Amino acid sequence: MLENIFADPTYIVLNVPSPAADAVREIRRQFEPARADMSVEITLAGSGGLGTVLEGQSPETVFAAVDRIAAATEPFSAYFGEINRFSDSGICYYTVQPIEPFVEMQQMLAESPVLFTPCSFPYTPHCTLILYEDEQDLRLQELQRRPRLNTGFILDTISVYSLTDNMLEPVLLHRANFSMKLIGYT
Repeated sequence: MLENIFADPTYIVLNVPSPAADAVREIRRQFEPARADMSVEITLAGSGGLGTVLEGQSPETVFAAVDRIAAATEPFSAYFGEINRFSDSGICYYTVQPIEPFVEMQQMLAESPVLFTPCSFPYTPHCTLILYEDEQDLRLQELQRRPRLNTGFILDTISVYSLTDNMLEPVLLHRANFSMKLIGYT
């Protein structure tokens, strides 16, 4: 049923391309195999700043807003910074740099007609590596000793995903490519 398309938690994300995505998957495979094959992405809505897409709104409205943001955005370069963690949520992640394009895109979503669930956490652009149980988790300590990835990447795709009950099986609902003006396409 189309009206219920956002019944499962629905996120708006930027897809990280290979080889950076492959490096993240390898880390996940080593430290949390159940998450290894999940998409490698940087969340714009559904993590911090903006909650998940609110259930019950028109898919056409949501997808049109995502398409407008993609059309107004040129592909941009980013890279992973240090490995960090959110102590209040059990998420271990790579920071991303520079943060400005991510913050700008989230602001564009906030100003769009799309409605989101409330979120009490501030926005911190990041790429989730693993979920951990407590501060003494040995995986967390080992991860934080790892060297930085030396791989930059170009972000040029925005996607809308929903996650099923087990939170491990993303379902792609919509995808849009950024404007290609920056690399000579018109």
